[in-house]
Amino acid sequence: MNFFKKYKDTFILYGGLLLAFIVLVLLAILPQKQVPYSSTAIDLGFFEIQWYAIFILSGITFAGIMAYFEMKRKNMDTDILWDGLLYGVPLAIVGARIWYILFNLDQVKTFIDLFAIWEGGLAIHGGVIVTFLFLIWFTRFKKISYWAFLDIVAPGFLIGQTLGRWGNFMNQELYGAPVNHLNFLPKFISEQMYINGQFRQPTFLYESLWNFVGLVFILIIRRFKVFKIGDALAFYLTWYGVGRIITESMRLESGVSEPLMAFGIPVSILVSVLFILSGIALFVLKRIYAKDLPYYVDYKVESVEEKNV
Repeated sequence: MNFFKKYKDTFILYGGLLLAFIVLVLLAILPQKQVPYSSTAIDLGFFEIQWYAIFILSGITFAGIMAYFEMKRKNMDTDILWDGLLYGVPLAIVGARIWYILFNLDQVKTFIDLFAIWEGGLAIHGGVIVTFLFLIWFTRFKKISYWAFLDIVAPGFLIGQTLGRWGNFMNQELYGAPVNHLNFLPKFISEQMYINGQFRQPTFLYESLWNFVGLVFILIIRRFKVFKIGDALAFYLTWYGVGRIITESMRLESGVSEPLMAFGIPVSILVSVLFILSGIALFVLKRIYAKDLPYYVDYKVESVEEKNV
């Protein structure tokens, strides 16, 4: 009883976000009378809003809410977060688009094609990489710890990717090889995964669940004296990289061509390997060259800033 009383606010926050996610999925599917579900959420005739965009923006919003309350808990200036989102989110979108274009130059016929994200073409790895690079400058400019700030926002990457995959679900994207049935899944998922006359492995769901499990793990473990600052980032890189390799390998069996290739290998797998190696290296090297880093649970703004971590 004392445990639940101690973390009552935490349960309310995360439970509310989980409930909001469930409501969002229900709003996407219940009003629709036939399968496959339409990927368009709002059609104004001259302008459409896609469910993919709504899930992505919802993920960013959820991530911002989580980071805000965590910064308040750590007595940090939450204005820093809003400044970071103001510049970081547009830059992440630009990075995701540039990353996609770099490996699909043949799709660029006109200058407008460079910006045609309404036609699809965003690569999440590009967005993540640009965000990491932006935060190097941003945290120095704000005179806060890079590692501590990334630990606070790292769960946001996972929650954004958890929700974003449901945008792929609405688009009937990210599926694997044909299977005889999907009876182990709710009907609304299995019916949407009936594509070209066959049921398909719902790799979107596997990746979403993988990211959700990683998110829950970080949120729990960082309340104990286990992670030092920077470890949540290391865990995210490793966890996400492993899951992405598994789901991408399954998706390659779908028969759908991979849009991002380099040296005959999917770019998503190459970058995921880089993420894993970076995560492991970060975890190990911090313990060799920065042994005095505080545990995340003991983290205080003053102690980190005074040491210029």
